[in-house]
Amino acid sequence: MPLMPAYRSIDHIMLRLTNAEPLFDLFSRVFGLPVAWPLQHAAFATYGWVHAGSTDLEFWAAASNADLPGHARPPLIHGFALEPALPLPQALEHTAAAGIASKPARTFQSPNTQGEVVINFTNAVVLDVSEPSCCIFFCEWNPRAAIYPWDEAATPVQRRGRHRQALQEAHGGPLGLIGLQSIRMGTPDLGMHRKHWQRLSGSPSGQPIMLAPGISLELVPAGQLRIESLTFSVHSLATARMFLASRQLLQDDTWDTLWIACEGLRIGLVESTGAQA
Repeated sequence: MPLMPAYRSIDHIMLRLTNAEPLFDLFSRVFGLPVAWPLQHAAFATYGWVHAGSTDLEFWAAASNADLPGHARPPLIHGFALEPALPLPQALEHTAAAGIASKPARTFQSPNTQGEVVINFTNAVVLDVSEPSCCIFFCEWNPRAAIYPWDEAATPVQRRGRHRQALQEAHGGPLGLIGLQSIRMGTPDLGMHRKHWQRLSGSPSGQPIMLAPGISLELVPAGQLRIESLTFSVHSLATARMFLASRQLLQDDTWDTLWIACEGLRIGLVESTGAQA
């Protein structure tokens, strides 16, 4: 019998880029997705976040990509963060009990508005489903994370709820976006990664791997571990098609899937079956 997953959702997805501004502008201004983190310019990276219904997208252009192998250079869907369903130490114990190894947790701190140094978030990489080209990790936010530009009076859960409500009130923006539907991941060891993801997600053997409600994981053979594509659901494929085509943003149209022209990343749209709407 499968174990219950130690996480409840995909917190955010990391997009590694050579230049963060074009895609941040495309998704926030053109596609009208709520800005979860305004574009920031720091010595180590330029980065910003938008809310995409069921998760956030992080646009990250690092000052150095030395951590990435030669076969996985930007633009790259580098990985995603899992929101623990339990306090992180217990989530890691739960994952270890399922036979999946993780790195020790690492905290990230900064001063709040009162000058007190507080923990903002704690990460722990899930080693058995990660490589330098594909990073899967737990991300536990402090309920009072003090990271600029967030309002310290609201918790991360409350902030995400506000963004989700704003997207729903805007009917998903001009694309009619609902949320993430699937992630396609290439792996050199299909059997091993399928076994690990079944245990990690709690998906029964022989059935599709469900990362979270309404979000599936498709594992396919590949030479290296790498996320190949993301697919999001929309209210109407015809509406999304018309919008993308009118702006020369439709890279490919396979009738049931639209592929967005977005800096070499493979990001698709499919029509909702009604479960996510």
